[in-house]
Amino acid sequence: MAKIFDPRRVLRKISNALLRQCYERHGAADGIPWDELRETQIEPMFSAWQQMPDDKRRHIQLVLQDINELADERGMVVLVEELRRTSSELLDTFNALESHADRAMWCYLNVLGVFTVAAYFARAEALARGRYWIKRNSLPKQAINVTPVIRETLEQELKQFYWNEQLRGRVCKVEHYSRAEGSEYFFAYLDDYPDAPVVFDDQDHLTRSKERRVFDNVFVFSPQNGSLETYVKGGRKVWEPLHERFCKAVLGVKVGPADPLRPAYVLDHLLRPDRVMRTDPTHRIASVAITRVRLAPSGRPSEYVELGLDRERDITRIDSAIDEYLNTRRLHPGSVAVKQMSFLLKFSEGGPCRQMTFSVSCPNSCDLKMLSPEAPNSRHDCYTLMA
Repeated sequence: MAKIFDPRRVLRKISNALLRQCYERHGAADGIPWDELRETQIEPMFSAWQQMPDDKRRHIQLVLQDINELADERGMVVLVEELRRTSSELLDTFNALESHADRAMWCYLNVLGVFTVAAYFARAEALARGRYWIKRNSLPKQAINVTPVIRETLEQELKQFYWNEQLRGRVCKVEHYSRAEGSEYFFAYLDDYPDAPVVFDDQDHLTRSKERRVFDNVFVFSPQNGSLETYVKGGRKVWEPLHERFCKAVLGVKVGPADPLRPAYVLDHLLRPDRVMRTDPTHRIASVAITRVRLAPSGRPSEYVELGLDRERDITRIDSAIDEYLNTRRLHPGSVAVKQMSFLLKFSEGGPCRQMTFSVSCPNSCDLKMLSPEAPNSRHDCYTLMA
């Protein structure tokens, strides 16, 4: 799910100097007393934005929404990844900026291509935390060369499925992006059912607007582990044939119904207070802490409890929360199973990503989608921690 968008909150996170550059670029800086405003005093900027012509106002809103998605640790990782790939000489300037929001706005102003691609990946990762994100593994571990012919073939496969099954998707456009860590992202846009919603026209009169709306699918193939992750609305009768069509068009292989995902993670041993969570010193990880755990009584996986840190109750270590729960319910560690854990990594050196949080779910789900710029092999460390 995408983060809640509060434009005033986003504006307050961006320095006045960068906001001024953005407004000047769009011809909306006049009338704002820039030199008299203190940082976070954004009402004049907000008012000026609201008074822009509709097209400029909508454009700025889209930029702010993308900055909202990118202004966190995960967004910084994506931006650094793209800068390293395309404009490594700018990394020092990027790192010197003080806030995540400033770094995202600076990229929009100075390296628009990096900003645009990073925003695509940030949106995909937001979708990955929702109910329609499906994963399958056991596909061929093979590198792929995405040509225009492959994109066109995938477009035809998607159009054929949606038109035959749902009478929509007559037009399809597929965009492809490669991640530096190896994953191949495909964003498919298809035309939706026609609609004529009631809208206001330029004279503030109610009218009906004929629209050709778009719905989207996302496909992420990882050649390293032979996995396919997808965002597709609908149940198994939708995503399963789309998996088959993707594999046929892009991988050149025929697959049947999805195999059960193979277990990848074991977490129960991390309930022990004497746990050891090893990391590689070369990755510059200073500390690892468990911040949240989901427990389920053995034999009853649908019944679970979420435990986390609570400073108001002086629960600053996850062991305290676990002990309190087990003692209250008169349980012992062997009578519960860990379904999910969240971890906090802190790095020993500065940079745009000084810490990172991620969650691991049994048997095979992890929301650590890519490598950290502060720890080049942090995903490997994730596997090590679970070992």
